[in-house]
Amino acid sequence: MISLLLLCSLIAPSITPDQSLMQPLLPLSIHQWKAFGESRPYAGQEIFGYMDGAGEVYRAYDYRELLTQRYVHPSQGEILAEIFDMGSSRNAFGVFTYMQGRGPAVEIGQDGEYKNGLLCFWRGKYFVCVMTDNENEPAREAILELGVKVSEAIGQDGEKPEILHSLPKGRYLPNSLRYFRGKDILNTHYYLGEGNLLCLNEETEGVLVRLNEDRSYLLLVAYPDTEKADSACSTFVAGYMPDGANEGIVEKKPGKWTACVAEKRYVAVVFDVPDRERAVHSLESLKGRLP
Repeated sequence: MISLLLLCSLIAPSITPDQSLMQPLLPLSIHQWKAFGESRPYAGQEIFGYMDGAGEVYRAYDYRELLTQRYVHPSQGEILAEIFDMGSSRNAFGVFTYMQGRGPAVEIGQDGEYKNGLLCFWRGKYFVCVMTDNENEPAREAILELGVKVSEAIGQDGEKPEILHSLPKGRYLPNSLRYFRGKDILNTHYYLGEGNLLCLNEETEGVLVRLNEDRSYLLLVAYPDTEKADSACSTFVAGYMPDGANEGIVEKKPGKWTACVAEKRYVAVVFDVPDRERAVHSLESLKGRLP
């Protein structure tokens, strides 16, 4: 069975199923698929016994526990359900954005997506995947119904991070949005180098989007206070765009401008903008939206 990010290993965890508070979220059967064997919980480092390097993504979003359950059918392929307790709604939303945009939207949970036998959504503090390697119409119906059951059992929606309110409404590709806390997740989506040029840590949060008009990137990072934002902006300009250290704007490649500014407790950066004037305008318009 293929996990969302990597091949799953069926290594038994060191904790037993009755220790998981997520157990009531999983039905015993769905259509003609029945739960096969015990559900398997993985906490902390145990996630690497289930998915190898891919576990780093969930760890980066501070996941608390993963619960998996296999469902079998007398004559159809197997279905696998994965429920991640991410500890908070913003972490659940964040790990969802890490991989969103893989399929059309479905009205299951929050921001549900389904394509080619894979359903993903988040709700409350949970991130959920339901999948099969053998998609057909009966399996598709069972996966979607299973998703509905899990979502109903979760019961309550989660709040999205407040930093999203500062983004320019209607000006970015919704499926390009990536919410993150640390540099490794950011580097996956837009590589800034090995160093931590934006001084990202557990006290910061950021969002990266791609703008509609010119397909440039807009990055916004929130810091605990203005002093840390100013310091991070200076570090970034000196390390990433030294040729523009005096003004915070530079043409990194022909027709690819990068600009950076600190405003209040935020640092905003635009990448790959086709001209200098547009880069300046993007940052100036964003500054007016910051609380």
